[in-house]
Amino acid sequence: MAFASKTRGVLIALCAAGHAAAGVAPSVPIGSSRQAAAEAMVSIELRPHVKLSQTHVRLGDIAFLTTRDLPVLRQLMALPIGTAPRPGSPVNLDRDTIARWVETRSGLRAPDGASSGRSLVIRWEGAEETEIESASQQLSGETIVDAARSVLLRWLAERSVRANVQAASAARDLMLPAGVPMLRVRPLAKQAMPSRRMLVWVDAWVNDRFVRTTAVTFEVDAWAPVTVAATRMDGGTVIDGIVLAGATETREVDLTTVKRGTPVSTGSDGRTNLTSDKSQRLRRALRAGEVLTDAHLEPEPVVTRGNWANLQARSGDVSVESRVEVLQDGRKGQIVRVKVPGSHAEVLARVTGPGQVEVQP
Repeated sequence: MAFASKTRGVLIALCAAGHAAAGVAPSVPIGSSRQAAAEAMVSIELRPHVKLSQTHVRLGDIAFLTTRDLPVLRQLMALPIGTAPRPGSPVNLDRDTIARWVETRSGLRAPDGASSGRSLVIRWEGAEETEIESASQQLSGETIVDAARSVLLRWLAERSVRANVQAASAARDLMLPAGVPMLRVRPLAKQAMPSRRMLVWVDAWVNDRFVRTTAVTFEVDAWAPVTVAATRMDGGTVIDGIVLAGATETREVDLTTVKRGTPVSTGSDGRTNLTSDKSQRLRRALRAGEVLTDAHLEPEPVVTRGNWANLQARSGDVSVESRVEVLQDGRKGQIVRVKVPGSHAEVLARVTGPGQVEVQP
């Protein structure tokens, strides 16, 4: 019987997978000897349709076998045919192709190499083809969305006072193998911030075995009280408690509208959520009504352009100090340009502390 090339390609893949799984060398006769195998008349009745719950397909799964030789019967039933198809994608295999495969793998064939239809050892009966289908179950898309939504809402609750999430589109149902299904939602990044559209990945497992993954996209709103500039703040402004109290205010803002950084918030004890305990300043000007985030801040330099600093120069045991003008901002450990009064020459010096720089010989 002729079949489409796509079906034959699947058949070849199934047989190759069965060969690899079984680890059986080609043309090895079943039974104690080739003579014993040849004397055993085997009747194989192909079933028209089978539904399997296991991964690997054996001859005994797709056919009824009859013989008086019990060892031959057992070994033929265990003969690998291939790997079961994916759930929801049944495969049709024709009897002639299966017969050639079985005769080649078992060694039970006519002495002159005749095809299965004229074999003196195996008699084929039953259906002309068999449809192999994997037992499956359908997991509703709504179940997947609910699992993802639950995890996302818990994540948002740690960052906002109220939140709303809506699936961007209906999730497709999942076709899974038979067994006990379980959904495991991948955790969201701890350092991430809420965004307008968020993707949540969900892994589907059956009987503690990973099967597949799918993603659910949500439209998100997440509101939280954050620090907002009450008036314009110039770049370079040092952010301390006095500035926060006088030039900022707390407002409830949708966090998904914040483009960069983590918003600065102030607790009931007056302490902020800034991770650095060092003095910080604005990188650039902040407009009135703009949310203050850590992306707007940078550590305050310990020497600043236009101010004076003490320069220490060492040469062996000799140390000389002088007063110099700082030509660029610098933090501890950085190299900055300084100028000695009355001289046009610039000197490179390393910042050692507030108002302190040094040069090395």
